Amino acid sequence: MTILFPLIGLLLHKSLALISPPNPVRRVHSQSNFARHQLHRVPLLPSKSSNFPYSTSSNRPKSNHVISPSFFSESNSARDETSDISVADSHEETPLTVAIAVGITTSFIGYAYSKLMKAGFRFFWKTLPSAIFEKSTGGGPLHSLRSLLIRYPQAYIVLLMTFGAFTVGTLSTCYFPDMFSAHGYVEVLSQEGANSDGENKMDKFPGARGVLIPVLIMSCLTSVTGFSLGPEAPMVCAGGLAGVSLARKYNEYMSIKSKSNAAKSTNSLEETLAYAGAAGTLTGFMNIPLAGPIFALEMTCRDAGISSGAARSWTAAMAASLAGMVFVRGGFDAASNLGGHFTYASKAGVGVLNGIEMVLAGLGCGVGGALVGTLFHKTVRFLKSVLWPATTSPCPPRSKYMPILKQTLVGFLIGLLSIKFPQTMFWGEGSLQCAVDGQCTAFASTPHGIPSIMTQSAHVDPNLPFSSHNSPITAALQVGVAKFLAIAIATSVKLPGGVIFPLLSNGASFANALVSAVTSVIPVASSSLLVPTIIMSFMAATLTSITRTPLATVLILALTSSSWTNLSAILPGALLASYVSVW
Repeated sequence: MTILFPLIGLLLHKSLALISPPNPVRRVHSQSNFARHQLHRVPLLPSKSSNFPYSTSSNRPKSNHVISPSFFSESNSARDETSDISVADSHEETPLTVAIAVGITTSFIGYAYSKLMKAGFRFFWKTLPSAIFEKSTGGGPLHSLRSLLIRYPQAYIVLLMTFGAFTVGTLSTCYFPDMFSAHGYVEVLSQEGANSDGENKMDKFPGARGVLIPVLIMSCLTSVTGFSLGPEAPMVCAGGLAGVSLARKYNEYMSIKSKSNAAKSTNSLEETLAYAGAAGTLTGFMNIPLAGPIFALEMTCRDAGISSGAARSWTAAMAASLAGMVFVRGGFDAASNLGGHFTYASKAGVGVLNGIEMVLAGLGCGVGGALVGTLFHKTVRFLKSVLWPATTSPCPPRSKYMPILKQTLVGFLIGLLSIKFPQTMFWGEGSLQCAVDGQCTAFASTPHGIPSIMTQSAHVDPNLPFSSHNSPITAALQVGVAKFLAIAIATSVKLPGGVIFPLLSNGASFANALVSAVTSVIPVASSSLLVPTIIMSFMAATLTSITRTPLATVLILALTSSSWTNLSAILPGALLASYVSVW
């Protein structure tokens, strides 16, 4: 530990020196245009095999004409000036020190954000309820409100979720209407090369200043007030913004240092550091050093793989993730134990799993997860068409406040749903164990547990196992459908947040319903690992069918599993289900 901090300090000193220019310089695009103009003035000879100028001596046509030395010096000078500004043909490797600096910076953002979310949850669902539900004497409107909440404690859920939706809607509509989101991250990085008009796609990334903090605040407020949306998408967005901004600063610094008229194009560098930044924030927040960068790379490809730009960014993303892990886990969180904490099998049972069980579970859950994902997409598309109908007529001035009204009303409705199904609340990571083991772990005992007086009106008691109900299948299915609707409605109303852990929790509820349904047909001699295989496989398939990140999803499940989980037997089925759901 005594050696670690000096190394981190030295690395920060060197890295910050690279990304902090002393003064502003001209924009890169104007420099690039100047260099291209200079190149067109050079009388280059045509190539026999192509209409484009040659660039190497091996491609030069033989000629009896004598070419003056001044021509070669002018040609070489022009080629030297333009070799660094080619966007389409040049993909120079990002300096490792820059990727490490981005990883350290963004991992700290993720780590600080996790602390902010924990503090927000503790205030809204622990401290404030304790102060409200303690009976006290006094008068005034606050006393009347407190008396009402003491009489109807479930109303606190509705009031807080309505307040959260109203606040986020007001901020996003009146103050930050063009807020950058994870959708923008995917849309920009999924494009290959420049646009048809030659525009640099990375110019669509705004600067982090003035955008990063609002993104984090609004997404945090959405999650901690009870909505079933998580921090994963905001972390990707924040990391991408920070990475692109640092890439631009680095390029400005290098253009000053080299004292050249043409600075190196930032298109490839910005793209690479966008991936690296997203990997760093995910690692700092979720402590998933391998799954984080793979998720950031996979999510920009529509074919359940990685794009060419993501492939070029692999080394930088991994370096950023590992540097962030060393910085956060070795410095700020050095005393905490490593490893996952979700258990998929009984601690007392070892169990085995044969090949046919694994294959059937993987294929069946893959198809089931694909059906859930397809239904989710169609539901969200339908809800968006109803809530945000397309119109070509000019909007009256009053209509600009309509999004606030819609989001507030949706917050109220989701609050009513949460009274009947408290399992639908929050982003799912803190209460995932409750969903995985069929509520054998009481919801109140999880990190996201709320006071039991707020769950008295629950249709399915979150503190009792599904097996204790008259119909375990119906109980698990009801919770799964309610969670499905809570995620779909919150997403369609454009509340900021991610869906990784919410969908994993949703898949676990559906998986428990499936397990309850097939228990009667499972042979008596079946191994004890079949049930956890079904649960993990259905969770993986549900998430992958929507995010199209099969490998990252399986790695997230593996890295968040406890040491009691027999991953060597369970993981192959989950991997099969994950890819089947997207094929």
